[in-house]
Amino acid sequence: MFEAEPGTIEDALDMQAASPSKQRLFHLHWEHAVYERQTEPKPIERFLNQLDSFRAAGGKVIWTIHNLSPHDESKRGSNNDLQKGLLELADVLHLHSLPALAAAKAKLNLPGRKIRVIPHQNYTGAYPFFVREVARESLGLPEAGMIALCPGRIAPYKQPNELIEAFLAIAKANDRLIIAGHTEKDLEIELPEDNRLVYRNGFATPEEVGKLHAAADFIVLPYRASLTSGSAILAATLGRAVLGPDTPGLRDVVEQESTGLLYQPGNLHGALRVALGTDAKTWAERGRAAAHASAARDAVIVASAWHDVMTTLVAPVCRPRGT
Repeated sequence: MFEAEPGTIEDALDMQAASPSKQRLFHLHWEHAVYERQTEPKPIERFLNQLDSFRAAGGKVIWTIHNLSPHDESKRGSNNDLQKGLLELADVLHLHSLPALAAAKAKLNLPGRKIRVIPHQNYTGAYPFFVREVARESLGLPEAGMIALCPGRIAPYKQPNELIEAFLAIAKANDRLIIAGHTEKDLEIELPEDNRLVYRNGFATPEEVGKLHAAADFIVLPYRASLTSGSAILAATLGRAVLGPDTPGLRDVVEQESTGLLYQPGNLHGALRVALGTDAKTWAERGRAAAHASAARDAVIVASAWHDVMTTLVAPVCRPRGT
């Protein structure tokens, strides 16, 4: 039986000191939380030293590799330093897919014995489903033609300005592009006066997320890079196919033509032209296929795999007699 709770490495060390007989696991997801602690001198060195102390006292470390490099280019040097330490100190290196593993192996010196591939689970039960027509009516878009939705965190790595420019150059008068999500504070989005563009800045409620996906014909995710895409998995869970570049994160979710379309990076205009020129019925069929495929990411299956990994980590080491 494992009990999980959010916390820092300081929290983990405090818990370890309070009950040294208990086995502790520290699971790191997003590395930027380490090097963005600007109030501390040398945050990376401090974190790695703390991680080393945690392991020396019997703790085990899991690192889930979500991205190979930070979306903010100014942080890449710090990220590289941190990754070098994590490759040495982590007991398990977790990736969400074989495409992600292949990309990571091409950049990082991954010790094979530490690698575990466990898929990202789906979002079944987290968001409500809506009928397409009802969702469009609720959003004030009952007469819209094709609707493309770009959801989630709106940041430079999703190239929102490039997407807007491409969409408005191609879309018909009644087509709509919805950009909906929390926009990064330093990102300036160019918003021309055009009825085909719908911009909804801010965090969406689960109900809003469900309606936005139901109203859309397809989800567009024009990443610069992606190792894992929760947005694509959410789209599939809610029965929507994806248009995006051929990256490891999207290759994990999208089966070409069947559950979406992948294009070569740099060909957003051409891909959007094809997507908007494809009828809504075809996109709906792709969405149903995506939903069917996403069922394999069942929470029970994923949790069982994680339980096996963690059980192995905390199991006592059996040494042969006489050693």
